Amino acid sequence: MNPTTAALRAALAERFGDTFAVPDDLPGQEELLRIATHATHRAWTDQPIAPEVLTLLGACALSAPSKSYLLQADIVHVRDPARRQAVQALVPSMPWMASAPALLVFCGNGRRFRRIFARRGQPFVNEHLDGFFNPAVDASLVMMNFIRAAAAAGLVCCPISVLRDQAQRLAEILEMPDHVFPVSGLCVGYPAQSRAINPRLSLAATWHTDRFDDAGTDDLIDEFDRRFVTNKEKYAPAGAKGRPASWSDEKARQYATPQRADWGRFVRSRKFDLS
Repeated sequence: MNPTTAALRAALAERFGDTFAVPDDLPGQEELLRIATHATHRAWTDQPIAPEVLTLLGACALSAPSKSYLLQADIVHVRDPARRQAVQALVPSMPWMASAPALLVFCGNGRRFRRIFARRGQPFVNEHLDGFFNPAVDASLVMMNFIRAAAAAGLVCCPISVLRDQAQRLAEILEMPDHVFPVSGLCVGYPAQSRAINPRLSLAATWHTDRFDDAGTDDLIDEFDRRFVTNKEKYAPAGAKGRPASWSDEKARQYATPQRADWGRFVRSRKFDLS
């Protein structure tokens, strides 16, 4: 068997707890393996990222699909030390942000498209929820494209969605005008160490054919909880005490407190109509 094929099958089995058929002659297996073994990193080496490399990755990222070719995504490279320090101060629970060689903020941009109408003296007749949703999706696609491009160049990333907890202050620091909003930050750097594969729900829970079917959700969550705990135990540091919490217990505890309840108010303050 092709070693890459075997590695891809093993990675997917570890990720999903399932067996996957991977044809030996399937093209692109190296890239598929890179995607299948993706991990989020929060520790980087001291190696800086060459400015031209970062710009190149940004161009590749912005080559992502765009809804109706509206091009409603932007990237802010937070390079100025004072601004970067101000952004990092918004999330004191993540001190490791400061050591990342680069910090980017991915933004949905509904401003440019509206400007086209303003320049023509035409009313913008699509002022509703979709006018916010489309740039949010565009920015998300661009960020995922950046993560993939970064991986191809030997870099690793960590999305920072918690920046939206301080969306108004972030918008002020980065001088975002109306109809522009942050989707996520992203730390970028060269990896300080390898990371293990984090498991995912079985495809039986998330891959549907012809219709959405979640009849077996409870059993599939229970199965995932067991794999999640086993994985945590496998990679637990030496001397760790007690059994890890399950995935569902972790998430139920995490979201037992309201989070980002002012997000809708912030988006409306950006002049988006969410009706």
